[in-house]
Amino acid sequence: MRTKNYWMVLALFLFVFETALAQEKNVSGTVTDQDGLPLPGVSILVVGTSVGTQTDFDGNYSIMASVGNTLRFSYIGQKTVERKVGASAVINVSMEEDAQALEEVVVTALGIKRKPRELSYSVASVDNSALTKTRAVNTVTALAGKVSGMQINTISNGVNPSTRIVLRGNRSLLGNNQALIVIDGFPADRNALDRLNSDDIKEISILKGGNASALYGSDAANGVVIITTKSGTGKASITFTSTAQLDNISFLPELQDEFGVGGFPDGTIRPLENVAWGPRYDGSLVDASEQYEDGRVWKVPYSPIPGNHKSFFQTGSLIRNGFEFSGGNEKSNFLFSIDHSNIEGTVPQDKFNRTNARAKGMYDFGNLQVSSNISFYRSHSNTVGVGGHQARPLYWYLLNTPLHIPINQMKNWRTGEFTRNEVSYYAFYENPWFIIDTQRNKYNNTEMIFISDANYKFTDWLSALVRVGYTKYTYDLKEYHGGLSYSFELPVTYSRIDEFSPSTRDYIYNSSRFNSDFIVTANKDLSDLLNVKANLGHNIRMTDYKVIDITGNNLIIPGFYNVSTRTGELQGSETSQNYRKVGVYGDITLSIGDFLFLNGQGRNDWSSSLSKENRSFFYPGGGISFVPTDAFKGLKGTLQYLKASFSISKTGNDPGPYSNSTTFSAPAGFPFGSTAGLTLSGTDRDPNLKPEFTKSMEAGIEFGIFKDDRLSGSFSVYQTNTTDQIVPIDVSTTSGASRLYTNLGELQNQGVEIDLKGTILKSEDFSWNLGVNYSLMKSEVLSLTEGVDEVVVGGPYSDNIAYGAVIVAQKGQPYPLIKTTDYERDDLGRVIVDEDGDPTPSSNLVVQGKTTPDYIVGLNNTINYKGFTLYAVADYRTGHVFYNNLVDALEFTGLTKHSVTSGRQPFVFPNSVYSDGNDGYIENTNRLTSGGGNAFWSTYNNIKSNYVTDATVLKLREVSLSYAFDNKLANKLGIQDLNVGIYGRNLYMWRPADNVYTDPEFNYNSGNAVGFGTQNQTAPVRQFGMTLTAKF
Repeated sequence: MRTKNYWMVLALFLFVFETALAQEKNVSGTVTDQDGLPLPGVSILVVGTSVGTQTDFDGNYSIMASVGNTLRFSYIGQKTVERKVGASAVINVSMEEDAQALEEVVVTALGIKRKPRELSYSVASVDNSALTKTRAVNTVTALAGKVSGMQINTISNGVNPSTRIVLRGNRSLLGNNQALIVIDGFPADRNALDRLNSDDIKEISILKGGNASALYGSDAANGVVIITTKSGTGKASITFTSTAQLDNISFLPELQDEFGVGGFPDGTIRPLENVAWGPRYDGSLVDASEQYEDGRVWKVPYSPIPGNHKSFFQTGSLIRNGFEFSGGNEKSNFLFSIDHSNIEGTVPQDKFNRTNARAKGMYDFGNLQVSSNISFYRSHSNTVGVGGHQARPLYWYLLNTPLHIPINQMKNWRTGEFTRNEVSYYAFYENPWFIIDTQRNKYNNTEMIFISDANYKFTDWLSALVRVGYTKYTYDLKEYHGGLSYSFELPVTYSRIDEFSPSTRDYIYNSSRFNSDFIVTANKDLSDLLNVKANLGHNIRMTDYKVIDITGNNLIIPGFYNVSTRTGELQGSETSQNYRKVGVYGDITLSIGDFLFLNGQGRNDWSSSLSKENRSFFYPGGGISFVPTDAFKGLKGTLQYLKASFSISKTGNDPGPYSNSTTFSAPAGFPFGSTAGLTLSGTDRDPNLKPEFTKSMEAGIEFGIFKDDRLSGSFSVYQTNTTDQIVPIDVSTTSGASRLYTNLGELQNQGVEIDLKGTILKSEDFSWNLGVNYSLMKSEVLSLTEGVDEVVVGGPYSDNIAYGAVIVAQKGQPYPLIKTTDYERDDLGRVIVDEDGDPTPSSNLVVQGKTTPDYIVGLNNTINYKGFTLYAVADYRTGHVFYNNLVDALEFTGLTKHSVTSGRQPFVFPNSVYSDGNDGYIENTNRLTSGGGNAFWSTYNNIKSNYVTDATVLKLREVSLSYAFDNKLANKLGIQDLNVGIYGRNLYMWRPADNVYTDPEFNYNSGNAVGFGTQNQTAPVRQFGMTLTAKF
């Protein structure tokens, strides 16, 4: 009996002992780098489980684990460390730098990860921190000044500005020149990055040349911007970010304030005029309204009101809140985020709000890894539109308000005693407040993107990936155009705008995009010195869109904008388009000793936009990369890293759908009653149309100097030649068309890019990092076709040549150029005047210069002191011009500064000469112009070269000051990380003296005809904000 009890007690003891061993306990410690400094953000995982955590700001961690468990410590750029849990509850870890791991984060074409040393071309990266310092709602604007070879243009200002991204200059004369946007391997549309939540982005990789992007096919002929979104890491956490921002008008055009209204035809005052060609301001009381029958009239001092136009604008605002819930380990991860922005513009009543949501997850089944990513975008905008009896933009009406009229007292145009439509001074153009209240554009944007992929690993060197993506995008626009009517008549009126009826327009754009890739990847060590990486893939891409556009005029119910309430016929159109492309591609890289890399690639596409004979087109590429500091170990010392590379490739760019087919459209005035009609396009299509092809060459050097690459940089030179340009040429109308789209011509781009990054100062508590990037760009139209020396690129008018200013491509010249009307000049460029002293207009348009910069310099500065970070970005662009249509408009209004330089009296035209009668010229010092008032300046207004100005600009784009709280303090508040900051955007802009009017970056649209500013803009703004980020 005693023996039996003994064994029972022993069994119970062993059971309790084993249970005690298996029980979890809290394991804690500190993780440091090889220099003993704490490492924040290190991932710690209990191997074989989903339990994980991360180190805090001071490198501390704590995790629940059992004796016998293994803890895996991993961090980018450090060698992974594993430690077994024993009796001790404290495990401290010192990690060592892993140079190989540092190179594993470069994302290239198709999402393929490569070491930088392997690449034979230039790839630039921008991380989340650089994108979110100043909380730009539009992510594209946050890229400006940060990457060489990348030109970012904000096309217009306002609550939802449009943008343009061009890498290494223009390659196509009339085709698309913007970079392809790829989100997590899915090729999206060109504006997708505008809509993406910057907080969702982990990193952006920029593949600048065709050498880097050929595997994406013809869509990537202009380079690729690859966005990798965040994935969950570490233990589950919640991050909340809140931002508040104020927007103020930066500057308005400088206007003359000496002369007031009047001037037609004798220069006398006409109180109800809008143009300032009258007498000097003298402070006397003048009429500011029509006169009632009883003699009442509104009188105001005839003096300019300081800040009158600027007072029309308001302080804009942004409230933005974001939420993220994420976590993960090596086995699985998840992320859910939502972000909402609410914006009120500087233009009264202009509003914009947007919501972004994303859900992303991954699970590793062992040999099979599956991930999915779904994002949703929704925005609503309510902005003032073009309107009034001349369909003008708001800026026009504002600048046609005389400086002595108190514009904010005109706000009550409906019932005000002297400010209502019937009696106000607005005799020729509508009151800006009327435009704001009645001419509105309201639109809704909705986009959903779904991406899913499955990667199966057959062996340790062979795998296959299937990736499928689909997006649905809807743009729904409603235009409101209120009518103008009068409720009573005055006995005598100076002038009056004719009444017009309200109208409305509905525009609905629906598009979808499908993309699938099947990629087989091999990564095999052939020997100790040889490694081969190969990818073989198949791609299907399909895009569709449909547009319905309907306008109803003469609406019968005031304030009710519905096409059903119109009188007369509806005006409408419907357009649809389908496009398909199939491609196969391959890429192979041979590594020799991990210091010499040989790469070859090729892709063949079949495009539905080309005829069967030309539908298939192939483009190859190849390159070499050599790292002498690894090949010859003795080189390492002060020089830590050196790489030289060269690549060459050919990429295709197919035309848009139906480019080789003649199309029909409904002409104006049809349907007429019950009679429908279609008209044949006046532009014929070449049935043998071929793709544009771009041949690219690139050579580069990358280096790192001193320990930890304290000074690093890259130097690249490139050349691209695009042949078979698709452009229209004039043909005989006897053919049934006036123009023919065909292949002709060649455009060349050459450039130099330099990127430098350095740590100027560094100590335990202080560091100063400086980055400089430089881009030199040169272009030339090498050829067009026989008998054609020039091709019109575009402009904002239906006939830009007749208007007098146009963007062109000209043989033997840089691209693009602007040509305008001009004066006759002598060989020294001096203006030739006639016997009356007036400048003589030229009979032909004259080239004024190119409209893209010769070079761009970007400067990025980061200073850290303990928890404080000061960050700034600036860029400088020069070597180009732009046409300022805004000044053209001000000339008509009589508000330009130069129109008063002579006191509105005759003067000697600057830099002018007159004929000596013997083919020579005499400097003009005494021949005065025939006048200095409205008649002279109206003629001056016809010469558009007067409004071409130097587009050089220096911008302080971003400044931020942030503070990261000590984690011990934050933890007392129940917060893991806490960061607060203040920031400013576009705080300073320097422009040459001849540009006192607007931002030269603005353009009339996002197409190739850049350098053409218009009145369809709002004034530039400065932005000031504060932000808070808390992680729980």
